[in-house]
Amino acid sequence: MVTTILVDGSNVLFWQGGVAQADVPERVVRALIARRFAPLVYFDNSIGRHIGQAALVRLETLAQVRVAPAGTPADALLLKACEKGRCQIVSNDRFRTWRDDHPQLQAAWLVTGRIVRGGPVEFSKKLRPAPL
Repeated sequence: MVTTILVDGSNVLFWQGGVAQADVPERVVRALIARRFAPLVYFDNSIGRHIGQAALVRLETLAQVRVAPAGTPADALLLKACEKGRCQIVSNDRFRTWRDDHPQLQAAWLVTGRIVRGGPVEFSKKLRPAPL
């Protein structure tokens, strides 16, 4: 059984030092795949300012990637996808401004993470193990 996990790509992009790093979403996706997850990555439409087309294509070979249409925040699409399957969301965003519209959003669904000085991707203990 494959377990889908949602990734807030626009958020994880900034996990290394708070500065956009084009390779970080791929590193996060690879770390999730190594843990037997099937990542589904969501980006804001402005992602092209931070990641080149080549990096997006590489990421698409590893995971499903969704880029929000202009004028639509990726958070809206991410949370709608979460409603359907109660998937965990990998993001350091707490989605506070969205909670009234998405009362089903639970803190337990949010998995935070970081990359310290180019080291490995670290996830919070809330990351549930994927089934074998």
